Amino acid sequence: MNMYEEFYNFAVTPFENTPDPRFFFASEQHREALAAIEYTIRMRKGIVLVTGVIGSGKTTIGRTMLERCADQASIIQLAHGHTQGIELLRHVLRRLPLAFDPADDHARLLERLEQYLLAQHEHGKPVVLFVDEAQTLSDQALEQLRLFSNFDTNTDKLLQLVLIGQPELRDRIRSPRLAALRQRIVMAKQLRPLNIQETADYIRHRLSAASKDRHNIAVSFSGSAVDVIYEYAHGTPRLINVICDNCLLLGYVKEARRIGASMARHVINDMVPSLELEQPTATQSPILRLAESA
Repeated sequence: MNMYEEFYNFAVTPFENTPDPRFFFASEQHREALAAIEYTIRMRKGIVLVTGVIGSGKTTIGRTMLERCADQASIIQLAHGHTQGIELLRHVLRRLPLAFDPADDHARLLERLEQYLLAQHEHGKPVVLFVDEAQTLSDQALEQLRLFSNFDTNTDKLLQLVLIGQPELRDRIRSPRLAALRQRIVMAKQLRPLNIQETADYIRHRLSAASKDRHNIAVSFSGSAVDVIYEYAHGTPRLINVICDNCLLLGYVKEARRIGASMARHVINDMVPSLELEQPTATQSPILRLAESA
């Protein structure tokens, strides 16, 4: 158990940097991105693209989609880059799983995949290829995804593709060499950083989602504390999580139920130390005292 969970009556730690669907924050832009993915899958439209900077919540959106659609679709997850198109194709076949001869050429492997997709279509179950960190794929692997999008019937795409990646993926897809792939993307959403009101709502949402009693949350962040957090994190959820987690630890040490601006500044100063070494003082950080006594 986290050191402060019991003190603040949390069932789970509220600010872990993991893509846990329980903490999906339904801001307008995150709702739109999730709706775009679900619509593309349910209507069998083809390819949807979601991009955003590191820590913007892209993977959490994807994991939320996986949780919602798991009982309605066969989902293949890819989370690392490929340099060769045929390498990616073999990986997909193994994940389905589909047996194939290692000596099979590219055309035979594609035929094997198409046969499987047609059989799944007849049973009314969409097949979804969910690619996280898609910016790590080579151009050749991205071209392989385009070939996957060619599988269709007269009315439906046989394979739905969800591409999640950093902004450079969008820039690459704009290039002439990937024009054919770009033309097959039916929806594209780019996540921007949270604004200050969304930052405040995000913090409250995670505190509520983690609390044993959501109607009686044992800790809060003052408006001025949110201002300080926003000034440093610039609306990036991953940074907000790190700061807030450290604030709660400091609040636990100080037995504080409300996190104020001075505590947020204290935490941020500890996270971003001066380049010049400071002389030790008689007053030690309460977090350091706790760590040394543990």
